[in-house]
Amino acid sequence: MNQKKIGTFIAECRKRKKMTQLELAEKLGVTDRSVSNWENGVCLPDASLYRLLCDILQISINELFAGEFVCNENYKNVADDNLLILLEHRLYDTTSKEITFDEFHNSLKRISEITLLLQRFEDKQEAITYLVNETGLSEEECTSAYDIYMKMFDYK
Repeated sequence: MNQKKIGTFIAECRKRKKMTQLELAEKLGVTDRSVSNWENGVCLPDASLYRLLCDILQISINELFAGEFVCNENYKNVADDNLLILLEHRLYDTTSKEITFDEFHNSLKRISEITLLLQRFEDKQEAITYLVNETGLSEEECTSAYDIYMKMFDYK
């Protein structure tokens, strides 16, 4: 992850929204100095602020980590790259079970494949019915999984 690039992107998006560093800071509950540090590549925002920051700037978390706007055609590759970078930098919580790089990478590929597959369905119920038939899980579990996938990749 390139902190400088991410910082420059945060500044660009903030300015596009015609906001000052102080205005952004107030919306996030941080100091304007914190925003300045992010924008200058000194540090990254706290992970607890990512969702709100992205909502305010109207960008995806994937775009935040990429430090640039990401077109739909390149979205999967950028998402994969961002998650692999997080793994390499150990910026994720593995809970009590350590996972190998191969296990993580295979899971990541499967998540990307499923997310792309789910986008092909006309509506949510059609996708959930497919998941129930393919996995044998309950409709409730499949609905929850569908919602997580769509939220994770900012699909509506």
